[in-house]
Amino acid sequence: MIPDFLLAELPESMIRVLRDNPEGYVIFLDIETEGLSRERNGITVLGTMARGRYRAFVAGFNLEKGAEFLAAYPVWVTFGGTRFDLPFLRARFPALPPPLLHIDLEHLYRRLGYRGGLKKLEERFGLVRNTRGLTGYDAVKLWQRWKRERDRAALRRLLLYNREDVTNLKPLLERAGRMLKGFTERNLRSRGGAIAG
Repeated sequence: MIPDFLLAELPESMIRVLRDNPEGYVIFLDIETEGLSRERNGITVLGTMARGRYRAFVAGFNLEKGAEFLAAYPVWVTFGGTRFDLPFLRARFPALPPPLLHIDLEHLYRRLGYRGGLKKLEERFGLVRNTRGLTGYDAVKLWQRWKRERDRAALRRLLLYNREDVTNLKPLLERAGRMLKGFTERNLRSRGGAIAG
């Protein structure tokens, strides 16, 4: 599941474990927030996919438990997490230890020559969404409707949007791994930018 060159910096024992049983050590995650400023806006939803199961941690319900859940996994997979998810998580949970390995699929796909966000890649590779057309800005508005009106339909829609963001990370990682079979670490590094955050 994880391209070999990304494992190169890890201890040999962890490399063996991740090759034999990645499901037990890898978590896919995506956050929704009140806005773009980590100083002024909080996390509303932390969505995770681990061992094939989606789990949401929601502000006002169980968000605090999200940090403990994340800390149990040494490998985190995000899309754009280097610039967005991880800084927000550090601001909200300063005691949360960083992952042993963070794979940012946005950087990985850039190395492979693909530009654009998660939704663009999903369309390109035929990944289907029930929330097609919704954006991060819509996620903020859905949260506002939930907070202001206690609109349960808005909260359900927000959680579905987040679930689809998280669920599509795994097939994108697997596709990248297949595409990378013909590349070497040197080929990728020569294209510039970081792959793992």
